[in-house]
Amino acid sequence: MSIKELITRPPVTISSSASLKDCAKLMRKENLGSLLVVDGDTPKGIITERDIIQAIADDYPLETPASKVMSTNLITADASTEVGDAALLMTNHKIRHLVVTEGGKIIGVISLRDVARSLGLITTDASFW
Repeated sequence: MSIKELITRPPVTISSSASLKDCAKLMRKENLGSLLVVDGDTPKGIITERDIIQAIADDYPLETPASKVMSTNLITADASTEVGDAALLMTNHKIRHLVVTEGGKIIGVISLRDVARSLGLITTDASFW
């Protein structure tokens, strides 16, 4: 199975000048753990729940722009990448969100949870709990 099959929607983006509070609100609204940070249409990085938590723990004000705490080294994989290979890539880079590209364009972001679920490592059926 390719990672393209794990994408359920286009990436949700936010401006690099958006505040941490704005990022957290959008993540909550969209039920996401990460946002693609952009300047106009140009991807600049990714901000995750962990980035926001670490910033707050480091006493950054909630008005701090996303650009100050985002990860700028976007790790990407082609849409045709097999899920197992994506899992290894994410593990090797110690990331939980992987940017998916096709033809050089970003088409989505998948999470480690998406990958684990597709590999049968976790289930959405909580009846056994």
